[in-house]
Amino acid sequence: MVGRDLMIVVVACVGLFASPFTQAAHPGPAQASAAGEVAKDVRAVPHAQAFDPRTYQDKVAGPLTQVLVLGVPHLSGTPEDFDPAVLEPLLDRLQAFAPDLIAIENLSGESLFTLQAYAPVYPDVADMFGSRFLTLAADARAVAGIASLPEAEAAVRRALGEAGADPSPSQRRRLALLFLASGDPNSAVVQWWRLPETERKPGEEMPEALAAALDRFAAGRNESRMIGARLAARRGLERVHPMDDQSAVDVVLPVFEALAEAVKADAEISARLARPEFVRLGTAVERLDTPARTLATMRELNRPESGVLDAYSQWLVMLDREFPMATGRVRMAEWESRNLRMAANIREASAAVPGGRVLVVVGSAHKPWLDAYLGLMSDMRVVDALEVLE
Repeated sequence: MVGRDLMIVVVACVGLFASPFTQAAHPGPAQASAAGEVAKDVRAVPHAQAFDPRTYQDKVAGPLTQVLVLGVPHLSGTPEDFDPAVLEPLLDRLQAFAPDLIAIENLSGESLFTLQAYAPVYPDVADMFGSRFLTLAADARAVAGIASLPEAEAAVRRALGEAGADPSPSQRRRLALLFLASGDPNSAVVQWWRLPETERKPGEEMPEALAAALDRFAAGRNESRMIGARLAARRGLERVHPMDDQSAVDVVLPVFEALAEAVKADAEISARLARPEFVRLGTAVERLDTPARTLATMRELNRPESGVLDAYSQWLVMLDREFPMATGRVRMAEWESRNLRMAANIREASAAVPGGRVLVVVGSAHKPWLDAYLGLMSDMRVVDALEVLE
């Protein structure tokens, strides 16, 4: 019945938006009137003007969905004695932005499941980017009695719907378990942190060994937890949204070694990468040692000039010279595909908060690309990160 009902809706929509030229040869008065209105609209558009979804932004019913892309250095590169307190001025400003949804640079359970299912095409890729997630997921599914990642994802969605606006501690522990089982441990951390400290304890919904594993994961040095999950818990959100993608890595794997050798042998590329201003971007994580320097570093990374410098120094350089087997262009195809899919995942997630505010926490190299792609959406306005970080 679901498939049939969906087909009816699709047919209805096709009829609603069809060109007047696809209507019956003898349209009724209503059809003729509608056709006339469409014809007037078409004539009003200059023939030289190509389609641009951004031109519809001022016609959206209600406020545009706002999206803030925060480019950050990967916090996994901080020293073991890194003090998360230096992030507080940043978190305060992000809290003031008041995001309704937070997207993070991690693979979803769905992506990991697909990479596993296509392991002959993506050898070791799922483990490379999600081994810890998959281990936690398998342990949690064994506790929950759930057979697969897709079944766990379905269980999470049902549980969120049943829990309502104010889940009990028992429901939150159950949600943490199900998020773990679905391959989304960062959202499990959000549920865990939303519990009062006295309720973050082992029990029927969360066995002792799994609770300890979740605590260890939550304590890791990673922006998805230190910024994304932490802010989600403070904002009273139920989850974060993984939006990374590695499904294009198969195009670059066969040429990766040849590309690495070609880049290494290119003196001009080496010179670009050695420029002090680019090296400064790459060593940003070393300047996260005080609250003031951390905030200043985040501002620096999110300046448009920094995005342009990064894009031209390490990515677009792949296109302006000949590489063996066009490996540079292959690498750029993978990089752009990844960013486009990340943007698509963010756009899809934003459907949950139309007219709301979306925060994206992502490695700074992705920021200029995501700003550009998300800025093309018909119902999105890209927020200037510097305005938020002031």
